[in-house]
Amino acid sequence: MHVELVVPPNTSKPRSKTFPVLVFLLVACYGIMTLVLVEQGSVIQSQRNLIQQLSQDSQQLASLKGQEAAQRAIEKKHAKANEKGKLGVSAAAPMQREQAQKQLSRKARIEKQPMQADDKIDRRRYPAQI
Repeated sequence: MHVELVVPPNTSKPRSKTFPVLVFLLVACYGIMTLVLVEQGSVIQSQRNLIQQLSQDSQQLASLKGQEAAQRAIEKKHAKANEKGKLGVSAAAPMQREQAQKQLSRKARIEKQPMQADDKIDRRRYPAQI
């Protein structure tokens, strides 16, 4: 009896040569996506700071308009009083100015300096995760 050992040809598939390239491209894409997310977070933070600055500027503008309106009302009353001859100029003006100062709120009298756009962001005030 004769036994022959027959070995089939190489049936294992060799690894594709493109597999390492695909792995590299996948890692590179995830790295770029991470960089985009980090940059997007900083852009959102800077926009948040700009919105806060605009809000503060808007509040200051509203308070200035209120002060101007109060001053105009005082001047109008003073002009009417002078026309009718009820009050003298020297007695009415200081009294009306004191009343106008009392009407203004404390926030309206405090002026804040606007922040520069290139100021550093205080990262301690904002959570790291959303």
